[in-house]
Amino acid sequence: MGARWSSTTKRVVVAIFALAALYIVYRAGDIVRPFVWAGVLAFVLLPLVGALERRLSLPRTAAAAIVFLGLLAAIIGGGRLLVPLALDQVRDLQRTLPTLVANAQNTLAETADQVGLEDLDALIVSFAGIGDFTQMVARGAVPFIVGIGHFLLELLVFLIATFFLLRDAPRLFQWFRRILPASQRNELIPLFAQVNALLGRYVRGQIFLIGVMSTATFVGLSILQVPFVLLLAVMTGVLEVIPIVGPITAGAIACLVALGHPAPWGLSQIWYVAIVAVMYTVLRHAEDYFVIPLVIGRIVKLHPAVVIFSLLTGGALYGLLGVLVAVPVAATLRLVVIYVGAKLRDEDPFPQLEQELEVPHPAPPAATRAVGRRAQS
Repeated sequence: MGARWSSTTKRVVVAIFALAALYIVYRAGDIVRPFVWAGVLAFVLLPLVGALERRLSLPRTAAAAIVFLGLLAAIIGGGRLLVPLALDQVRDLQRTLPTLVANAQNTLAETADQVGLEDLDALIVSFAGIGDFTQMVARGAVPFIVGIGHFLLELLVFLIATFFLLRDAPRLFQWFRRILPASQRNELIPLFAQVNALLGRYVRGQIFLIGVMSTATFVGLSILQVPFVLLLAVMTGVLEVIPIVGPITAGAIACLVALGHPAPWGLSQIWYVAIVAVMYTVLRHAEDYFVIPLVIGRIVKLHPAVVIFSLLTGGALYGLLGVLVAVPVAATLRLVVIYVGAKLRDEDPFPQLEQELEVPHPAPPAATRAVGRRAQS
């Protein structure tokens, strides 16, 4: 047996490997993306695989295969049901977009004239430039076909990676446990358990919120007779996972669509848009005051400024995927920082970590509810 490495040598080697891994992940964003999506989905489905394995005494591979086949059935069945509806609405959008843009332009110009802002008419007219939708689609036909091929390849990689993660998660955990230093194992394993509890609660809560907001938006927009209700409802639900920015973006897009659509019930166009905006505001506050406290609680205790910084950083590095995982990654780093800070002060970190994971029942002060809860969820 050769000479043993000193503690300093071990730390240097581990640091070099960690930096190399981070660099590879950073440079190989497109390659890593389907594996990250697979990891997120596997994280959500692992409790179901474990339940089948325990309650039905199934081998791990069989339990993973059942869950994976159920996932495929959901994807295929949902695709057969929702994709035709979505495609129909996309075709309707392509056909009616010039009319919507013209209506919105006229409404904005008339409103500007009524409030004495005639100088804005030229700027509003230039807004109609996006009406050349057909030409834009024609120019992007080839890139779209190439993108479809790339998407199908990533989908295949994503599905394969998801199955292997579902099947081999216990082996990966045991491997990770073995490579930890024996002296640190009894502390690092509980730390990872705390992080797992936090992320699990966060992901399950976000999935529930997507379903609730999509359904509520679909019902509300249908009553208000806003067009493309399915696309807008799905978009609203998905944008819920992007704190602060997502709900505002969803409401703004819905208001723009309503602005270009003829108002029902004899309403003026501005009042119609105002009603849509009020609906989104009411849903937003209902979520903040009732759904989030009951379902998620104040799980991810991050300051709004930290949330915005995380979103911008994640988007700059990995686009949409970076935006979606920015908040849970920042929350994980927060727990790690708490752990490291306690160790540097020679304190026990776990009482503080357990306190961080507690879901407080009292409502926060009224002045901070609206921004705070969304930023922390």
